[in-house]
Amino acid sequence: MIKTKSTKTLVTGCQLLVMFFCFGILGCGNSNKEDVTFKIATFSPEELQYPTREVLIPDTYKMEFRKNFFLPWEESPSKLMSSLKSFPGKELSYLQKYLEDDAWYGENKKPHTKKQREEIVNNISTENFPNFLKQGIVIAHTDLRRIPTNRPGFDTYSKAGEGYPFDYFQETNLWANTPVLLVHISKDKLWCYVISPYYKGWVSTHDVAIANEDFREPWSRKNFCLPLSDDISLQNPLSHYAVNAKVGMVLPYEEIPGNPEKVMVYYASADENQNAQILKSEVKKDQVAFNSFSFDRDHLEPLVSQLLGRPYGWGGTLENRDCSSLIRDLLGTYRVWLPRDSKDQIDVGHKYELPEATDAKIKQIQKAGTPFLTLLRKKGHNMLYVGNTPQGEPLILHAIWGLKTSYSDEQLAHLLEAYPIEGIHEKEDGKLSGRHIIGESVITSVSIGEGNGKVTLPLIEEIYAMTNILEK
Repeated sequence: MIKTKSTKTLVTGCQLLVMFFCFGILGCGNSNKEDVTFKIATFSPEELQYPTREVLIPDTYKMEFRKNFFLPWEESPSKLMSSLKSFPGKELSYLQKYLEDDAWYGENKKPHTKKQREEIVNNISTENFPNFLKQGIVIAHTDLRRIPTNRPGFDTYSKAGEGYPFDYFQETNLWANTPVLLVHISKDKLWCYVISPYYKGWVSTHDVAIANEDFREPWSRKNFCLPLSDDISLQNPLSHYAVNAKVGMVLPYEEIPGNPEKVMVYYASADENQNAQILKSEVKKDQVAFNSFSFDRDHLEPLVSQLLGRPYGWGGTLENRDCSSLIRDLLGTYRVWLPRDSKDQIDVGHKYELPEATDAKIKQIQKAGTPFLTLLRKKGHNMLYVGNTPQGEPLILHAIWGLKTSYSDEQLAHLLEAYPIEGIHEKEDGKLSGRHIIGESVITSVSIGEGNGKVTLPLIEEIYAMTNILEK
């Protein structure tokens, strides 16, 4: 994810489809039109290169995962607050920018009015910051917002890479069961500013609960597991409340005496006083990953299959994934901790700057990369290296919104007949730019976009760095 409104490059992020598909040949009934063939080949999980033997994730990485995840509880509030420096962090200047800038577009494609902007900022009560300071926990999958509103903040809809889904007020989503520090409550009591393991920002007060010591102590001392799909319903027989488990969600658990096939997992709810309480649900052991979950084909392939083809979600919009959260959740299943932002992820492990020449770039990836443990980077977008084609071309797993496009007038007229194209605008050179929408998690080669008559730029040309996560 990219976090600044000024960004004008391709921004991507997370999730998946795929039966092998190809956006095939556009019919060319009119000989006056320029013939453009749009080819975007995808691959299945069976075609990837999995470790030939189990890769052992060092215990130090697993300890780091736990430490970072529970940081809002185990670090002192004063130390966490010192990282903010001002209210709330750098968001104070951001709020001022929001007040002064008329070019924030909402869900109706119209700018936020001055009155709307003033109401949102006045609701914060910055002069009383902080007014709460209690440890808490997320009790429902929720959006972490830069300012306390559900209204989106889009840049110009007409420009490629802007408008939906690139809401600049969306920081990330937080899965239920995420520990947080509750810092500040808005005037209307509907929003709470929190420090999470990933970001700082605003969440709905309905989606968090106060985690007192009586709750935290049994919760944090339990071993934990992680779901292997997004479709596990956690249900307590004594409660009407349920939540869908998500890949990347942390679930404390306990064994069930006399039942070797299932475990009892914990999930958080709130009582009538908004204090956290523990609810329990039975799940099958083969639905979750324990500490000993093997990094091999038998375990990786079903996990990848679960994540493929799911809709792209900028900043976790609609509980979907972008490029960085897809990778975070997949590797988090193995207790490998990654930052939330793509620009921070690439600095984890040993980073390689790649040569400019395409052939040399591919050779470097093949030589130094480790499938499923190497990230590739272009500006605004991370990809997970997952092996090579039989022809030796690197394969990548990534959640991607779309490919940059550039057309002549005739090409564009032709393409619009059959393909999802958005954000058409004229560039400085007079060419028409836009996005060819993919909008999901896919497996492609690094040359995705190649072979489209210079309408799309092969992705490999923009990849400039790689990092081996377990290599320091």
